[in-house]
Parts: sequence; structure tokens; C-alpha cells
Amino acid sequence: METSQQAGVSLCPPPSCPQAPEEEFRFVLCEGCQQESPNLKLLTCLHTLCLGCLSENKPIGQCPVCRTAIPQASGIPDRDNLLFTSLQARLSIYKKISSSGGLSCSRCRKEAAAVWCSECEEFLCLTCFEAHQWFFKKRSHEARKVEDLRAETAHQFLEGTRKSCSLFCSSPGHTDQGHITSIYCKRCEKPLCCSCALLDSKHSQFYCDIRTEIQRRQEELSTMSLELKQRKSSFEDAYKALQDEVARLEQVSSETREQIQQHVEQLVRLIRQEEEELLGLVETRQEQGRRELARELRRVEGVLRRMEAGERLVEKMSLYATEQEVMDMQPFIKDSLEELQRLQPTAAGGRVQAAGDFAECKGRLQALAERVTGQTGAASQAVPVVEVALENDLQEEPGQLASQGIVPTFTISLGEVQASTASPTAAQPKRRLRHVERGSQSSPKLLKLECDNGPAPSDSILNQWDGRDGPSTSTPSQNCSSIPTAKASRSHADDAEVTSIIICSSEDSEEDTVVFSKPFSPLHSGSSTAHHSPGSGSPWGHGPGLSTLVFFDLKVDQKTQQITQIAAANGDHAFKTLIQTPESVLTLLSQGVPLETAMEQLLWYLHSVPRPILVVYNFWAPELPTLFKALDATARKVDFCHTVGGYLDMLPMIKEKFPKAPSYKLKNLLRKHLQQQLNEGSALATVKALQGLGEALELFACPSPGPVLTHCNLQSYTILRTLMQEKLLTKRAAKILARRNLILWELEQA
Repeated sequence: METSQQAGVSLCPPPSCPQAPEEEFRFVLCEGCQQESPNLKLLTCLHTLCLGCLSENKPIGQCPVCRTAIPQASGIPDRDNLLFTSLQARLSIYKKISSSGGLSCSRCRKEAAAVWCSECEEFLCLTCFEAHQWFFKKRSHEARKVEDLRAETAHQFLEGTRKSCSLFCSSPGHTDQGHITSIYCKRCEKPLCCSCALLDSKHSQFYCDIRTEIQRRQEELSTMSLELKQRKSSFEDAYKALQDEVARLEQVSSETREQIQQHVEQLVRLIRQEEEELLGLVETRQEQGRRELARELRRVEGVLRRMEAGERLVEKMSLYATEQEVMDMQPFIKDSLEELQRLQPTAAGGRVQAAGDFAECKGRLQALAERVTGQTGAASQAVPVVEVALENDLQEEPGQLASQGIVPTFTISLGEVQASTASPTAAQPKRRLRHVERGSQSSPKLLKLECDNGPAPSDSILNQWDGRDGPSTSTPSQNCSSIPTAKASRSHADDAEVTSIIICSSEDSEEDTVVFSKPFSPLHSGSSTAHHSPGSGSPWGHGPGLSTLVFFDLKVDQKTQQITQIAAANGDHAFKTLIQTPESVLTLLSQGVPLETAMEQLLWYLHSVPRPILVVYNFWAPELPTLFKALDATARKVDFCHTVGGYLDMLPMIKEKFPKAPSYKLKNLLRKHLQQQLNEGSALATVKALQGLGEALELFACPSPGPVLTHCNLQSYTILRTLMQEKLLTKRAAKILARRNLILWELEQA
């Protein structure tokens, strides 16, 4: 590949320490194999490769130098590099002239060559030269003595041959007849001879001198080259910043690994698996950062190489290109340079923030050490409660206490919570508690939930759960309505007092809990979720009122098939809870809540939303059946079905809107339409991603964006999954039967 010293060669004056022609003109060689080739191709990235390198290139369709895509399906560009091919031919002639051996006449093959005709590109003896001059006496063929040419440098020889080249008419047949052009038509964008210009009198107002057009094109390329040099510095800065980010990533990775190893050595044998988990997390973050940085480095490096190739090509064209070559190659080179000008460099640290991902690892390590050793650091403490998200942000960080011993108290009022939603805590005795304002006190941490009285939910939601609208394929006396209704009994707002619940988590307490955000109106102006008025027979509502779209997601441990996270969001108000499992390290850290508590908190959140409809991604995924089983295990299914009006699946809506999309994975859709990365380990991040994707694609702009699936559909599919796992039923058949509300009660009871 050509060095920067070679790229700066100029014609006049020659360098003080001239290089050997072989080294000085290596830029005309193939950039892949560094060999001469008569078939040099010019790629859109302005790199030059021979057919052999392009044929053997793997993967096909990419430049082997900068990995830019090649538009042609065969991987072979259509554009020839006329400049480099011509330079190779002229340099080959110069090598013959400057060689010590004698040159023979190209015609008679007997006498020694005395002159060289640049037009015929032949060596002639004196006898053949006289015949040549007589034959071409009406043409201006310039012939020069071989001795004079041998005394010239390569630059002088190329300059002489460059001036002697003529620009021929572009009309078919005129090139062979030697019609030299001097006119350029701006309308046709072609060079013309005088004869063609006289015949095409309609375009006479668009004619100009060909030299003027050539000069304009050269100046245009030179101007673009100067602008490219100015932009190159910003890409070089971005490249250096990415390299610094790589070094910082390695340094932070090393420091974090050392901290983890030092602290884990102090822990007991029961938490050795936490050490492995933390080390694995660091390796994952480090590898993720490496891949991202390496990908960005490759991209910027490719852009820099394209810029170098563009600078070199424009420079060499201004030095050596003939007028014909300028006319043929300038539009193609201009398009490539304009594409380079549109590229933007990566802001330093703006695109890749790999090192910041280790904060989660350090936080978990701090909490683990405090839990095991019983020592609490004074600088910061991770509050052992599940997160409450009030902002539309995908990054979740644990709350930090301001100082040791001073515990803040928060009051969250649920102004629109329905009075009948007291069932999640109906088994607990009601307590009348005083109103606590936010302040600083030395008491345990308090999170207060105030519930105002409101109307009871409509019984029509229960009708949807009954499943009487759909066909019943089970016994007549057994359908969805046979679920014991005693579980659905609720404590109504008979008393006038304000029901308040204190959720306490102190250092002496063994219970940790979660709080959801303050309630909101379904027509909240800050919400990005569309709300719909139910029309006649509309699934969006039963009776008066509006249904509210609530984006929902949960995470399930693949090994234990137990729920680990639940999240929901409507507009800027979100809810998330972490769930303890026997195998989870959250149990050791007193983080997260038991499954039953998590189900209660989920119901509290859903009760605060008017007539919620859960928006999920892929209704037929195994997560929702797992949720139904968890609701069964905690005796909360009937309460859940009374509260939730149904389910809306985003996946078929996206498939209908983009029927030919290459992939329907959520992370790919998020990357394509929102240019964001999906944090697949966070349920709240997935919920916010669904919300943003639905808004960006305008999936909920119409009053009825899609069919609402019922609880009976989910109950049927949950039961039929047993047959799917035994490979007695295909997934497609199970989905069809579930849509028809098929309930196999014998299978469920078994």
C-alpha cells in the first residue's frame, strides 16, 4: 500500500532524493496483491483491486481493504481504473526505454529503434520512421528520439505522454476515424467534434470549450479533496478517542476484576457461585465492549482508508490523468467523494460507553460484602428495595441514601385507585395511619401508599374471563366461569376512612418490598400511549369508560422456569419488581420480594390504571403461561382476570405493517427503527422498548389497532402447552385451539 510520503509526490520540482521508480509508482499496483494487472477495478470506496483479488475475496461483496460493501451482486465492480491502467502501460514503455538493452523497431523487427511515436505507441527505426511520416503527413503524430526519452525521468516522460494524448469525439464511429473534439455539450454531457456540433444545432446554446469543462472538473475535484482533508482530522480524532476507550476499557476491566477477587476471598463458601457470576458479568461486559469498540474502530478505519484512497486518486488524476480519463472517471469519483463528505465521525465517548457498564458489577459486589460481613459503608448504601421507575429511561440505578442514619420518607398517593382493589391486602388487618410527608428522620425506611375510594370495576371484564362468547369444546358444565368466585371477593369501600399501607424496610426488617409510581389519568398528556374510545362491540372497553394500554413484560429463569422480574409501563409511569427465588443470590442480599408479594404489587399497579389492556410482544411465548401458573400458585388469578381487560400482541401488528422485514426479533427492530440497543436482561428496558417502538411505528394510531386476546385464550394455551412439550401437539395447532378457547379440564386437573 502507498505510504504518505509516496502520496505527496509532485511533478515540479522533482524530489531532492528521488525514489526508485518501482517504489515511487507502487500506487498503480493492485492494493491487494501489489502486482501489475491489465484489469484493475475501481471500487466505490476508491480502492483499486485486480480481478484476481476480487475473485478470491472472502467474504464476497466487501472491499478487502476497508470492508465497504460492493454494490454488484457478483462482487466485481463495473468501473475500470483507467488512470492506473494507463499509467502501468506508459511506465512499462519507460522501463523498456531506460533499460540497458537495445530496442528493436516495432515494424521491421530488424533495425534498432531510433524514435518513438506517442500516438502509435511504437518504436521505429529511421527507415520505418520516414514511411510513418509520409503515411501520417496529414496528422500531427509527435515522434521523439529514443536517446532524448532515455535521458528523461519517469515524471518527465509521463508528463510528455500526457500532453500528447488527444480527446476524441464520443459519437459512435468517430473514435476510430480520429475525430478530435474541442466542444463539450452541457446538456448531453458529452464531448463533441465540430461535425457533430454542427449537426446538433438544437443544443448550440449549451456548448462550451472542452478545455474549460476539463478545468472546471479538475477544480471541482480539488475543492472536494481539500474539504475531505479538513473532515479527515475529525475522523482521526474519533479514531484516537476510540483507541483511548479501548485502553480505558482494559484498565477498568482489570481494576474491577481485582476488586471482585479481593472481596470474594472474604466471603464464605456458600457464596462462591456469586464470585463466578460476578466474574462472568465482567467478562460479558468486557467482551461486549470489545466487540462494540472493535466494530467502531473497523468502521472509522475503513472511512479513513477510503479518504486516503480518495486523496491519492484525486492527486494522481491531477498529475497524470489525460483529458479522456478525466471525462470518464470524474463523475464516478465525485459521487464517491460526496458520499464520504456525508459521513459523520463518532463523538469521543458518545457512541460507546463500555466502561460505565461495570457500575452494576461494583454495586452488587458492595451489597454482597455488606450483607456477608455485616459492615455497612458510610459512603453509600444500596437500598434493598425493588426499583420504582418514574422516568422514561432504560437505565435503572439503585437509590442511594444521602447519609448514614438519616433515612428519607416518601409518600405516594394513589388518587384514582379503585376501592375494590383492596383485595391484594384484604387478608391483612386495616390500620389507620397518619399522613407522613417527605422529610428526614431516624426511623426505618417508609414507603406510604394512600388509596382513595373509587368505583368498583365493571363485571363485564369477568364476562370476558368467563369465555362464554367463544365456542366451548369441553363439558357443558365446565368452562372458564367454573373457577371459584370466592377468590374474587373484594373488600369494598364501606368505611369512609382513607386506607393507607406502610411498606417498611429497615436494617432490622427481614422483608423488602416494592412501590409503584403514582397513578395517572388514561388521558394523561405526557403519556406516549394512545388511548381509545370503545365503539359498539369494541374490545377496548365494556360499558362507559376508556381502556388503557399498559406495556408489559416479565423475565423467566430458563433453568428453573421461575419468574425473576416483572415490569409494566404506561407513558412516563412505570413499575418494576425483582422476585426472589431459592437459587437466586438476591435471597442472600435481601433484595427482591417473594412471588406472592410481587403478584400483590403487580395487582396494585394495575388497579391504579383505568381498565388496563396488557400490550405484550409475542402473546404465544412461554412467559405469559408462566405468569398464569404463578397467579394460580398465589391464588391471584381471578383477581388478575377481573382487573386486566385482555392482551394486545404487538408482533402480528408489526408483521402486518412490515410483511417483508428480514427479522422480527425485538432487538433487531429496535436497532433498525430507533437506533437503540436492547438490554435483554431488564424487563423494564424491554417494556420501554415496546413503548418507544409502538410510538415510532404508529401502531396505536387507529382506534382499534388489533384484536384483543382474552384470558380464556391464555388459559387454553397454558394447558395445551403440556401437549406441546410432550410433542403430541404442534405449536400452530395449539394456537388455533387456544383462539377457540379450548379448555381441557381433565388435562388441567391431572
